Amino acid sequence: MLQELVGAGALGAAGAFGAYWYLKFRDVLPKESALRASQKALADFTTFTRETMERAYAPEQPEHYGDITNYYLIKLHKAFPDSSILLFEKGAGQWRLVNYLKHFKAEPKLLTSYKWSALDRSSAEGELLRFDDVRAGDYAGMEELFSIFGVRSALMCPFRPAAGAPERLILFGAQSPALFDAAHPYLRFVASQLSSISKVSDKLFSLKKEADQLKSEVNAVVKELDVAGSRLIQRAKERKALYEVVTKAAGPDKDAQSGCSSILNIVAKMMEADVVATLLFDESKNELVVSPGAYGISDEDRMLYSIPVSNQASASVRTFLSRKPFITEDAQDDPDVLTRYAKLWEIHSLMIVPISLHDRIIGVMRVGSRRKDFFTPDQLEFLSIIADELAIIIEMFTLYENLSRTAQELGQLNKMKDEFLATVSHELKTPLTTIKGFVSVILSGEVGPLNEQQTNFLNVTDQSVNRLTSLITNLLDLSRLGGKVEMELGRVDLAELVRVSVSTMLLKAKEGSVDLRNEAPRGLPQVNADTRWISQVIDNLVINAIKYAGKGAQVKVTGVEKGEVVVVCVEDNGPGIPAEEQKLVFDKFYRGRTSVNQVPGTGLGLAISKSVVEKHGGKIWLESKPGKGCKFCFALPVAKTPKEG
Repeated sequence: MLQELVGAGALGAAGAFGAYWYLKFRDVLPKESALRASQKALADFTTFTRETMERAYAPEQPEHYGDITNYYLIKLHKAFPDSSILLFEKGAGQWRLVNYLKHFKAEPKLLTSYKWSALDRSSAEGELLRFDDVRAGDYAGMEELFSIFGVRSALMCPFRPAAGAPERLILFGAQSPALFDAAHPYLRFVASQLSSISKVSDKLFSLKKEADQLKSEVNAVVKELDVAGSRLIQRAKERKALYEVVTKAAGPDKDAQSGCSSILNIVAKMMEADVVATLLFDESKNELVVSPGAYGISDEDRMLYSIPVSNQASASVRTFLSRKPFITEDAQDDPDVLTRYAKLWEIHSLMIVPISLHDRIIGVMRVGSRRKDFFTPDQLEFLSIIADELAIIIEMFTLYENLSRTAQELGQLNKMKDEFLATVSHELKTPLTTIKGFVSVILSGEVGPLNEQQTNFLNVTDQSVNRLTSLITNLLDLSRLGGKVEMELGRVDLAELVRVSVSTMLLKAKEGSVDLRNEAPRGLPQVNADTRWISQVIDNLVINAIKYAGKGAQVKVTGVEKGEVVVVCVEDNGPGIPAEEQKLVFDKFYRGRTSVNQVPGTGLGLAISKSVVEKHGGKIWLESKPGKGCKFCFALPVAKTPKEG
């Protein structure tokens, strides 16, 4: 009995075990496989959505929307590589194939028109349509395309692109509908994403359009401000140009050519012109001639331009005669202009204004640019103002040139005079030396005794020879000083030169009953001087004081240090010099009215002294009051020590 129970239990256990595995294989294992497949599909779909959304963006331009569409389709084809993905676009009642993703045997014809009612129905309903067998429906016109891509089953998913763009549709094709269930959420997601991006893009495009419109309005306002600012800058540039023109005219450069050239350069810079020239009226030729200093014109071209004022075909001549400004946007294509001159100067835009001074017309100014329609009426008006200033400047330069030419001629005559004096002086000195020598021999009695009258005559002759020799010596000195004589400068003790001069003149002073004194102290600072010439200055001042002070007068020579100079003065208590003559005493050949017939002299001593002192970098002057004597002084710079130099 027990054995039967054990056997029955074993048999029941075996049956239960078999039933368990039977049920597991029949029900559980397929569900587990389906669960795992679903989990994998979900994971793949999640990865797909995450990767595509990471690259999603709102396009800035409508044409960029196609790039985003292509990216989604590439990702979709990568998830289902055995599928064929075709992108259609609707236009003019038909559909065009605009993109595809599939390996194919023959090249499909992109942009070729297709017509299939299923495409229109999917687009109209906005729903995803499924065809397990496209041949079961009316797919006329698509046979060749489906054959190329091997499409037997299809899913069609429409979507709306950016506003204003044609409708689009994705056709997901395969050999069989086995992929459709898996592909369905992918297509829904892609269509939803592309539609969402389209809506965002539409909004962005609208906002961008508004922004562009606002930007355009702002730019218009800014442009108006720029125009106003440009006008202000233009006025400032005009004022600056006028200032530069006037400054140039009033500056140290008084050369007409360089002065006018500088002014024309200013005008060219101001007007941004390529050519600026003045055509002045030549009365001798009755022509308008380009004056030197023109801007942008070679001297060779300048010489080619001269127009008779009788030639009224010329705009320059008409402006000259009528005194009315002229402007043209293209001088090379204007019947009112002599085009050969415009072509010669390679200009198109042209302005011409008259140059007149009061009622007298002087010429015209031409301003040209190589650009067409470049100048404005405002510039023409300003150029007229410049021309009025230029007329005054040209007149001023002309007057100055005439004065300069006259001064140059006078300078040349003065040079000829100095050369004549030097030549004549040299020629006279030799015979005078001979005459003085023979007179001295005769007066010595070596050639025989002389009576009293003969002696008197010969003494007068000897004195006259001395005076003539002194005059010639002074003329020679004056001639040398007027040239480029070089001073042999060295450190000189003025106190010593004064002592030597006073000692030499003592005999002359006694002959004239003049009390001559040296009051220059020893130890005065040394000066840089030429001993020979400065000694002559001291001698001239001392001898003049002795001669003009008169008998019984006192003459003293003083010296004093005053800062960086040493001043030496020769002072007398004679009759003095009238105020009206004091400014003339240093002129060549000038002699006072009261002494001209009483005191012998050449009138050159003080002129020579003034020239010598000034060549030493010093100064000489006179202090005198009528009836209270004269005081002649000169100052020379103190010689610097080696450390100071």
